[in-house]
Amino acid sequence: MAVFKELRCLQINLDRRRVATDLLYQTIREQDIDVVLGQEPNQALKNVIRDNDDGAFIWLKSGMRAKSIHRDRGFVAVELGRFTLVSVYFSPNKTTGEFEAMINRLDNFVGGMDGRRVLIAGDFNAKCQIFGSGVRNAYGRVLEEFVEARELTPHNNGGEWTFGNKNGRSVIDVTMSGAIVARMGMEPKL
Repeated sequence: MAVFKELRCLQINLDRRRVATDLLYQTIREQDIDVVLGQEPNQALKNVIRDNDDGAFIWLKSGMRAKSIHRDRGFVAVELGRFTLVSVYFSPNKTTGEFEAMINRLDNFVGGMDGRRVLIAGDFNAKCQIFGSGVRNAYGRVLEEFVEARELTPHNNGGEWTFGNKNGRSVIDVTMSGAIVARMGMEPKL
């Protein structure tokens, strides 16, 4: 979770599970969450803005209105006030070329606005050292180039893994922001 001045944001991957969706609704109530930047939604999840591939979503608290909405393959974005929030999901089953194409679309979107006022959170399935991973995969190389070119600030701790299963743990769910958002004192909390 990130406290974004007075905007309380939560990033979560639901792994398309109903029980995770139920826990999300409980967490929203208990933590007074304003915005959820999520990945892999379950069909039970209602009243969300989804990307064109149904892998990323954004949930807004009742009464919040987006100035604009952008849906694409692999990501969805909303403009709230002076800031843009982006949720990303990229399947590990796709090719590096497909990942590069999605990152290029994301780069074009961010480049078409004030990239200093953006918060991007997602499950990129990319392993790279700038987010604290001990290794780098092909997706990670592409993601690092995007982050550096857009001068984004990574917010992952590096000492904390964001995904784990019987095969191990990794940092593939990441959060990054433009300079103005980073200076506002975003406080990542897991």
